[in-house]
Amino acid sequence: MSRQRTIRDQNFWRSPRLLNCTTEDKVALLHLLTAPDSNITGVYPLVPRIAGAEIGWTADQWLQVIHRLQDEDLARYDNVRLIIWVKIWWDHHSATQVTGPKLRARALEEIRRIPSEWLDDFLNDFKERLSDDQQDWIDESLRPRSKRYVEEESISHGCHIDTVSANVIPNTKPQPKLSTKTPTSLPTSYELDMSGIPPEHRTDVHRALVKAKVSGKLRHRPQLVVNAMAENYRSASGKPHNAMALTLYLSENLNGGNEVN
Repeated sequence: MSRQRTIRDQNFWRSPRLLNCTTEDKVALLHLLTAPDSNITGVYPLVPRIAGAEIGWTADQWLQVIHRLQDEDLARYDNVRLIIWVKIWWDHHSATQVTGPKLRARALEEIRRIPSEWLDDFLNDFKERLSDDQQDWIDESLRPRSKRYVEEESISHGCHIDTVSANVIPNTKPQPKLSTKTPTSLPTSYELDMSGIPPEHRTDVHRALVKAKVSGKLRHRPQLVVNAMAENYRSASGKPHNAMALTLYLSENLNGGNEVN
C-alpha cells in the first residue's frame, strides 16, 4: 500500500537543532524521515548497507554521518540490533494522529519493540506532544500485565467480591486432576538459526511465527519454516516482498516439513 511522508520545510531547513549539521547530515536526516523501512514511531530497523545504497553512499559513509547525528542528539543507532531512532521524528509527524483509533494498535506494537534502554527517553518526548487523556491511555496500555492483575485483585478483595456465603455447601466430589503440562513455547529469534534471513526482515519472520503459533496455524517446526524462508531469499527471482505474509503461509502450508506435535 502506498504512503506519503511529509516534511515540514520550515521546521527542517530553519530548525535551530540543525545549525551544526553539514549538507550530508541533512541529506541523511531527510532519508531517515522518509526511508522505505520507516514506521509510524521513528524507531525502526535499518541496515547501513541498504540505507547507504539508497542515498548513493557506502555503509561506512552512512555510519560516519550517523555518528555525527548522534553527537548532535538528532538520532541514535544500535549497530548490534541494527535499529535507528530518529529523534526529530515528531517535529515532522503527528504524535496525536498515531494515538488515534486507526493507528493506536500498530503504534503500541511498535513502541513495545523499542529497546528498553531507549524507551523512557522515547516516551518522555512522545508524551510531551499528547493531551492528558492520550498520555493516560499510553501509560495504561504499556503498564505490565502483572501489575494490572495485582491491582484488579486488590480491588476485588476490597469490594468483597470473593466472599464465600456461609450457606454454600462445599463440593466434596473428587475433582479431575488438571494437566500440568505446558504447551511447547516458540523459540526466540535468537534461538532460531536466522542466518539465511536478511537482518532487516528477521523481526517480521519471528513475529509471523508467533502469530501462527497463537492462531493454531503453525503446523511445522519453526526452524523448517525459517529454512524455507531462507531458500526464498537465496532465490534470484523469488525474493519475498512481504516477509510476514510468506512466513504465515509457509507456517501452515510448507510441503514436506515435519508437523509440530
